[in-house]
Amino acid sequence: MNYSHWIQKAIQNKNKLLKESRESSTITKKQISKHSMISIRELYKAQKWDHLIKLAKQTKGLFEEYDCIKVHKKVIKLEESVLINSGDAHDEDYIGTIKQIISIKEPTTLKLICLCRVQWYMRKSEIIKSHPKSNEWISEQELFETKHEDYILAETVIHSCQIFTCKEYVNLDEIESTIYFNRLSWDMEKKQFQGLEKLQKFCLCQQPVNPDRKYIQCDSCHQWYHLECVGLKEEELNDSEFFCKLCL
Repeated sequence: MNYSHWIQKAIQNKNKLLKESRESSTITKKQISKHSMISIRELYKAQKWDHLIKLAKQTKGLFEEYDCIKVHKKVIKLEESVLINSGDAHDEDYIGTIKQIISIKEPTTLKLICLCRVQWYMRKSEIIKSHPKSNEWISEQELFETKHEDYILAETVIHSCQIFTCKEYVNLDEIESTIYFNRLSWDMEKKQFQGLEKLQKFCLCQQPVNPDRKYIQCDSCHQWYHLECVGLKEEELNDSEFFCKLCL
């Protein structure tokens, strides 16, 4: 075998290897794409969002993050609080604050799966299951912040809502159904309030203020009392002075 023949054959072998390599690479890519597609579909059906996100991040171009999302023709941004569809099994909608907005692209159909990571709030109806006595001082519009976060489908977001402090809430002129207030946190593992001891207590029953209930102020000590705790009814109220039992 002469030198030129060896070079020519080596080039032919190299070209053959390159062709096989390209074909092998294409097949491998198709296999990876097919595997990702199947996995994404399976994880989507199972609603295993954490696993789905982890898989999408492994393939370039499948994972995207956003600052806002359009829901029912309204733009909702990060850190906004929203009402979330709880399904037919619950009477009340869920409430959470949006912490992350992402989309995951299916490799073949190119359809987008839009997800939001939300930090949850607990409602009164959920709290009183663990603390029945708190029913008297928790407002119907009161929410309790938790540290728990989950991913949800963006399509389950209904619309935005507003969450005020208790002081801001009681000073509002009008209170719509999508207006709430928060003053305490809730530990979901221990099922207990966080910060309850710091709240000022009122009335003879020594409970935190409930904006839903009627109060009357003593004209002597200036303390506030529930009408029912001092034996009064709303229709009995007039401009005359009121003195609590301690000041009589």
